[in-house]
Amino acid sequence: MISALILVGNGHPNDGDNRTFTQICFEEADRPVFLLEWIRHLETTGKGGFRPFRMIPTIENTLDDSVLMIAYAVCKSPSIVEMVNSSAKNHPDATNRLSMYEDFSDSQRRSLYATVKKLDNLPKITWCLFKDSHLLSSVNHLCEYKFECEVTQSVLTLGQRIER
Repeated sequence: MISALILVGNGHPNDGDNRTFTQICFEEADRPVFLLEWIRHLETTGKGGFRPFRMIPTIENTLDDSVLMIAYAVCKSPSIVEMVNSSAKNHPDATNRLSMYEDFSDSQRRSLYATVKKLDNLPKITWCLFKDSHLLSSVNHLCEYKFECEVTQSVLTLGQRIER
């Protein structure tokens, strides 16, 4: 079940849109997972690569894990790439996957989160949160970061289909 979409792109100077170049689906099932997919061409993003990427987040820092994933897999922030690649038990460049509990200790995760919070060059990020998404409980963490972002929620949910 997809409970959120995260759109990563560039804001527009004249309005509040997000020119999205990648999206991340947040699936909550037996094991939550972030699935990154590129949606614009390499020439447009200038970020390199089209490989899909997967992250198994923590339960207590899921939103922070989504920002870490963007800093690592989308922006390829040098400080984050170095920390992740040197600390992860399974090299994520080879596996296209991170498992936050399996790959990092608690102190390593805290250090990664602290480093990401200092970054001031992340793109615009929009979280589209669906009803009962686990991410709803932690959106206040976004105030700790230095990037432009939006959080949207459903304003209308239609019930069962009416049979004709």
